[in-house]
This record gives sequence, C-alpha cells and structure tokens, in this order.
Amino acid sequence: MEQYFVGKNKAKELANKKKYLYLCGENQKTNYSIMKRYLFCLFTAFFAVSATAYELQRVSVHDPSIVWDPATKTYYIFGSHRAVAKTTDLMSWTTVNPVVSTSAFTIPAAWSKRGNPNYDVSGNLWAPDVIWNNSIKKWCMYMSVNGDNWYSSIVLLTSDHIEGPYSYQGTVVYSGFHTGTAYKDTDLEQVIGSQATLPERYATGNKWGERWPNNIDPCVFYDETGKLWMTYGSWSGGIWMLELDENTGLRDYNVTHGLVGTGNGITVDPYFGKKIAGGYYVSGEASYIEYIGGWYYLFVTYGGLAAGGVSTDYNNGGYQMRVFRSEKPDGPYLDARNTDAVFLSYKLDFGPDANDNRGVNIFGAYGDWGNQAKGKNSERSQGHNSIIAAEDGRTYLVYHTRFQNQGEAHEVRVHQVFQNEDGWLVAAPFEYTGEQVKSADIATSQQVPTAQIAGSYKLLTHPFKLDHTKKELAKPVDIQLNADGTITGDATGSWAVKEGTSYFSITLDREYKGVIVEQMLEPTNDKTIAFTAMNRNGVTVWGYCTNPTTGIHTIQSEVDDDTIYDLQGRRITTPRKNGLYIRGGKKFIMR
Repeated sequence: MEQYFVGKNKAKELANKKKYLYLCGENQKTNYSIMKRYLFCLFTAFFAVSATAYELQRVSVHDPSIVWDPATKTYYIFGSHRAVAKTTDLMSWTTVNPVVSTSAFTIPAAWSKRGNPNYDVSGNLWAPDVIWNNSIKKWCMYMSVNGDNWYSSIVLLTSDHIEGPYSYQGTVVYSGFHTGTAYKDTDLEQVIGSQATLPERYATGNKWGERWPNNIDPCVFYDETGKLWMTYGSWSGGIWMLELDENTGLRDYNVTHGLVGTGNGITVDPYFGKKIAGGYYVSGEASYIEYIGGWYYLFVTYGGLAAGGVSTDYNNGGYQMRVFRSEKPDGPYLDARNTDAVFLSYKLDFGPDANDNRGVNIFGAYGDWGNQAKGKNSERSQGHNSIIAAEDGRTYLVYHTRFQNQGEAHEVRVHQVFQNEDGWLVAAPFEYTGEQVKSADIATSQQVPTAQIAGSYKLLTHPFKLDHTKKELAKPVDIQLNADGTITGDATGSWAVKEGTSYFSITLDREYKGVIVEQMLEPTNDKTIAFTAMNRNGVTVWGYCTNPTTGIHTIQSEVDDDTIYDLQGRRITTPRKNGLYIRGGKKFIMR
C-alpha cells in the first residue's frame, strides 16, 4: 500500500544525493524504485514485532450461517445443535447461549418421530438460517428438524431480539410422506388441493431420496426486487427452492408451480417448487445464495462432512465448497464452464474417483501454508458456508473447517472474497485480519504497485479429486515471479497485473484470473503480497510472496551496517525518541 513507500519528492532527494544506500554493481547507482522495494521488503519480512494488532478468538459452530445486526453493529453466526456466536470484527468471536429451547420443536419432532420411534429432537436441530423480516418486524429463524427415512421439515421461529427467545410459528415445508396417509399430516393438500390418496409421484417408499429432497439446510434471502426465497435440501433429490410470503415468513400459498419432468427427472413440482442443483442422490448440501456485484451466487458443499482418512468409507470426508452463479434468483445456476448445477443422472462429484467436477472449487484441503495452516492445523473438509456482502463494503466467506490430525474437531474461519475481472468469486488466501481493501477497490485502485510484485512466492493449486480417504492435502511449490512477467521455478509461465486496478492474471497450464492484494500472514503481523485466481475449469490457485525482489543482491550486504534510518528512509545519526528504526537491513526498536 502506498503509505509504506517513500514519497516522490523524497525519492528525488535520495536519487540526487546518493547517500542512503550503498549498492553492489558497476556504478553503485541509487534510484527511487530500489529504495521503495527495499523498504517494502523490510516491512513485509520484518513487520511482526512483539504483538499482533488483532486478536483471533476461535469458536466451534458447525454449519455457520452469518447475519448482521445493524442495531448493535454485531455479526452473528447460527449453527447446528443450537450453537451461536457473535463478533464485531469477524476475528474475535464470543459464544452465545442457545437462543431457542428444544421444547419449541414439539410439533415438528412428532413428524420426525415417524422415521424412528426412539427419535430425540435435541440431536437433530441442524443448520438454521436467521434473517430480519422487515414486514413483520421480527428476527426469523429457519431451522432444519432432521428425521430418519426423510421425515424432515424446515420450520419458522421468530423473536423480537436476535438473541431470542425464539418461538415456533409453523412448518414451511415437509419431506418423507412417501407411504400411506402420512401426507394428511402435512400441508400438501393446502398446496395442491384435496387428495383421496397419495399422488403416485410421491409414493416412492424407500426410494424417496432418488427423486425428492431431504428437507434440511435452509437458506433464506431477499432478491433485489424484495421477494423472499428459500433454498433447501441435502443429497437425496437435490437442492430445491420456494417463494416465501414476506408478510408471514412462511410459504407463499399464492405462488403455484406446474409439474416439469417425469420420474426422477422432475425439476419443477407443485409442492417442492423448483430444483436448482443436484439430484439423483448426487452429493451436495448446504446451499447458500447471496447477491454480489450483479450476480446471484450459489454455494453448494459436495462430499462427506467428516475429516476423512477412512479407506473403507468413501463418504467419510471430501467436503468441498463449489460455486455457481445466475442472473436470476431462481436460476439457472451455472459454473465457469456453463455447466448447470442440476444433474440429469447420477454422477460421483467428489474425491479421487469423481467423474464429474462441476462447480468452481473456491478452495479445498490444504497445508504447509503461511504461518498457521501447517501440520495438525492444516485445513480439510471445509464447507457448509455462508457468505455476506457486508455493510462495510467487503464480502466475507464464513465456513467451518476440520483439521489434518485433530479428529472431528472443527472451528469457524472467515476469508475475504473478491470478484475477478470476469465477475467470478475468488477467496483471499489467508484469514481476514482487518485488511481495509473493499470490494469496489479492486476495479478502481492498484493495491500493489507493479514494481513491487516480482519476487519469490509460494504457489498453491486447489485441485479437484483430492483423495480424502488418505487425507490428501494440496501443498505449495516454490516459484519466482520475475520482473519481466515470466514465472520460473517449480512451475513456469507468465503473470500480469492490469495497471490501475488489482486484477491479476497468471498463466500456468492455462490462464487464471484473480486479484492481488496485501494480507497478513495470520496469526502474526507479517505482511505479504498475496494473489488468488481461478481458471475456466473452476480450479483455484493461491500465492504469497516470501522474498520480494529488490534489484540488489541481498539487503544485508548492500546496507551500511552502522547506518540507521527511520521508516521514512531518512538517515538518523542518533535516534532521539523511542520507536521503530532500520539498521543493517533489519528493524529494531528503540525503547
């Protein structure tokens, strides 16, 4: 960022007087760009001192759904098993006591008990989504009440306060009415009219999941015209969508749907609404939609949620977020190759044996990365995310992650997200730690001057088909971004930045488009240049600078060991006040 570089007038003074750096080379020529690089390298490599300027306070909330409370300027995340946490800065989280009692679920629990006479609702309250409904002036919680044999439902609870208590208002949609007269205890007839018997298309018995959804994992959102929508579903018959009534928060019974398709290929149904992703028991759950920069983005998490490493259980692990987008809230949702999120037959869509890799892989399991994601702290099985285009002008991706060797322990992570030049989302390579760049800044300002980009980098490719049964991770390789725009090292190619913007492209096996910004190497104050980009096949790459090129052989050999400079590049005979100074190419603190 520009405040770390010497100003233009000072640069002329440095160049004219030739007295601040002693350079190796034929003519020992001093110039402004070298001084800028010198200071930037120092600030990048040695910025960490005695303490960080931020605090990362962790919480464990599975399936975190984020919402902003403008009254208290607080972010909340709501998750499975009634877990709740809050923060004002997206870094330091505090656990909140449950905001709803299990006694509120007596009615939906009775429906779920049809699938198991020993049913206990307390372990089956999963993945809620909370929004503010301005029409009814209530906080609305949409909760999954999971049941065996697809006897699940999504219910609405409301409260005057975001921290509750929430009270039950009604069921939005049921699943599992596949035999007998169970449908009589749902709202099916309120939607499609009185039925003497269960309509044949629903009479699937134990094959319900090949055609119809398991009604969990709601995401509720307003579109840009003010309509209220809900997506829902997990594996089974896919992800479906309904319009809700803004004045009740429940299903809008005035909206009708026809019947499109036959058998397991039904994509529009009078009761369940419109299918927008998955189907045929393809993996996929945790749908989340957010409108960002002209597009509705759909996130779906593929694979199994566990940490993996079980060779005899393919569905144990492989959790991975995929991204699609649409110009309309109800789709169609397509990936970067224009592949629809809706499947037309069964495909294996995750893991080493996958035969379908649709969706943009925004990132997956990785390790040996930065200062934190190493060893047992390497991330894996990240997913069931939410995303928010926040009031502060930034977009944040919120997800839970498991770790390489910590069993099923999990924590919440937050990454800032940007749009590349093609409008696709790319996630910052490191956690959000208070960086100030906003979404709009990417297209209008160059966060890292071109002259500062060349250097040694770690390059991490997030591939499809990682072998979760062996806990495979993506790990970085070493490359050099050269000042002439070439890339050498463990990967070769070229790079470019669009002048005046933060749009960045890197060409390896193919072109990747993204952004380049400055980030902290969490959990320290170490600053680095970092890029994130994706190609048209949906593969993402990350990179960060480990040693900026300065144009001089080494800082240590080219700086007078006895000369002291302040952080503005001014030569100091004797420091007269406490603070941070540079000597011998290293920072030191005068106390």
